[in-house]
Amino acid sequence: MGLLGSPLYAQNEGATVSAIKIQGNKRVDSSTIFYYIKTEVGKLLSRALIRKDIEQIYSLGQFTDIRVDTRPGKGGGVEVIFVVKEIPSVGEVTFVGNDALDTADLRDVISIKRGVTFKEHLVNDTNQKLTAHYHEKAFFLVRVDVDTAINANGLIDVTININEGEKIKIDEIRFTGNKAFDEDDLKDVMETEEKWLFSFIDESGIYKKDVLKVDVLRLEAFYQDNGYIRARVYEPEIEVNREDKEIYIEIKIEEGLQYMFGKITVQDVEEFSGEDFLVDFKSKPGAVYNISLLREDILNITEKFSEKGFAYADVNPKAAINDQTRKVDLSIQIDKGRKVYVGKINVIGNTRTRDNVVRREFRVKEGELFNSKKLKRSKQRINNLGFFESVKIDTHRGDTPGQIDIDATVTEKPTGSISFGAGYSSVDNLIFTASIAQDNVFGTGRNVNFSVQLSSLRTNFNLRLTDPRIFDTDISAGIDLFNLDQDFISFDSHSTGGGLRFGKNLSETDWGGVSYRYSKVVVSEVEFPTSTLKNETQKTSRIGTTFINDSRDNFLNPTQGWRHMVRLEFAGSFLGGSDFYKTQYEITYYHKLIGKLVGAVHGEIKYADGYNNQELPSFERYFMGGANSLRGFTIEEVGPLNPAGDPVGGEQSLLFNVELQYPLTQTFRVFGFYDRGNVYGKGFDISTTDTNINLSEMRNSVGGGIRFFSPFGPISLAYGFKLDPAPGDSSGEFHFSAGNAF
Repeated sequence: MGLLGSPLYAQNEGATVSAIKIQGNKRVDSSTIFYYIKTEVGKLLSRALIRKDIEQIYSLGQFTDIRVDTRPGKGGGVEVIFVVKEIPSVGEVTFVGNDALDTADLRDVISIKRGVTFKEHLVNDTNQKLTAHYHEKAFFLVRVDVDTAINANGLIDVTININEGEKIKIDEIRFTGNKAFDEDDLKDVMETEEKWLFSFIDESGIYKKDVLKVDVLRLEAFYQDNGYIRARVYEPEIEVNREDKEIYIEIKIEEGLQYMFGKITVQDVEEFSGEDFLVDFKSKPGAVYNISLLREDILNITEKFSEKGFAYADVNPKAAINDQTRKVDLSIQIDKGRKVYVGKINVIGNTRTRDNVVRREFRVKEGELFNSKKLKRSKQRINNLGFFESVKIDTHRGDTPGQIDIDATVTEKPTGSISFGAGYSSVDNLIFTASIAQDNVFGTGRNVNFSVQLSSLRTNFNLRLTDPRIFDTDISAGIDLFNLDQDFISFDSHSTGGGLRFGKNLSETDWGGVSYRYSKVVVSEVEFPTSTLKNETQKTSRIGTTFINDSRDNFLNPTQGWRHMVRLEFAGSFLGGSDFYKTQYEITYYHKLIGKLVGAVHGEIKYADGYNNQELPSFERYFMGGANSLRGFTIEEVGPLNPAGDPVGGEQSLLFNVELQYPLTQTFRVFGFYDRGNVYGKGFDISTTDTNINLSEMRNSVGGGIRFFSPFGPISLAYGFKLDPAPGDSSGEFHFSAGNAF
């Protein structure tokens, strides 16, 4: 408690206090201590009151010792002096040896921090918390030592020495009590995995406490989706073998009995008949009880009401379990609530993009009847703008009970870019690309793109200006300028010109457009001239029309949906150029397969010809081979050839692509592919093709690669193996490309 005073103290008992002073405090402010002292200047000195003052000061928890001295005052009476000894504060907190875990994360775990009062128990607390934190990260061999030292300022510096050791991986996951499903079935449900041969690559086998907790819920959900409605999965038991550096996990399961769906009834409401809902139900009487299917059915009912304006419809399934028949009867009650209308639509987080650019993508309008289907489509359209990293749509009650407000919270991402890239192919050799692009000029949604592509075969310059929504309408317009120098192996083509584009959204998934393009083309370096392939200068003036039906869920990274594209181009001397036409039909389908695996199928057919006794110009012919068409091949290896074995292109082409895509992360995905295609037409050598489309005359390849979704767009690296190499062909080709594959 400290000393109550010297011999002078007893002599001064009852004397008048002339002054009160505090000594020894450095960190704790004197005003704080004075607040707890009840002894007052001008009043008599009391031994009992001094004792209470000391007790109050101790209650602050900031001092190791307190004593009170007295001495005669200068003007009479006595001065009372409280002499305190502070508990030292923590100075620097230093971590040593933590290579795997970040220092900032470790600081958040512990209570001992710079400036706090140092207490001995904090040392053990720090040790225990850091050890437990490392154990959660599978570092079960970690050793934590905490050293302290008083520095020159009287503060206690803390040094935390960590010997992390190695991560201990899971050697075996065992189950007990499971009869309906074997261990492999249950392990497939879990994210936690046992170590295997290539664990050093994918880090499988690492113990993560939080993930294992979620796995318990996954296992219970798996049983409930298979009719075991009373299944119970107990907390896993963890056994650590420190000597062999292995972890064993044992999970106890009580399965119970399997139940089936019994009778299912849905309440009739004014707008719908209960029987109408049952037609689309995935839950069927007599089928194994599946809670996930039931949730999906309930959600579908809720969505149907929400699409009719009943945003707060309550769909409640009441279950009656019969343990004798092991059936679950369901009576689905519906409280549709009242119709609600859209109140305010708020756009939040758009620091660059103008409000109208976001608002014009909404399919619901303020004041109209709420429709959840249209709201989902609105989010999809905003995402497809490509201006935002994330788009979140929230709803909440409006100013009146009959209104619902919508908040669209967006996170801007860079839409302007200056990019440089390089690649290699056996034909182009080194490929250099560069572009300056802004997809959201001044936040208006307009875009401008200037790109350059250089290689041994091409020198291309393109400038594109596009306004996708003129005056916020559904009409788009664009201008193109180009200067293209292309080496087609059998001839060179230098084309300059420009064009205009107009388009319009015809529906939520349909778009139509018209275009005009003029170009001046110089053909040179023709080694084997023919009536259609010779050194000359031609002009082309064409009009085109395009129709697109696109129901993909995401334009940049689709996982499901269709895309159809039909294009017709008509060039004629009445427009000021050669007489020819070109047609094209393209179809793509994406579908989720198992888990994150996505399947994609793509087909493309093209046909072109001249008219008015003219043939299709050589520079308008089709060529195939490369990263965005027939992978594993180059343009030198596909289609008709001249006497030197160089490609001359064709008037027709047919292409099929099949891909399996699997995302490793949000930005990386691996893919495998099978490609089949060919170019058809007249030529000196058509041994690997035909004069017209022929399904039996097609080139084939298989391969794989990785696609990276960079801030500048998709970048793909792939290698394709030829399945039918012709004499002189390579076995396969490496491809680098920027942009979507198809």
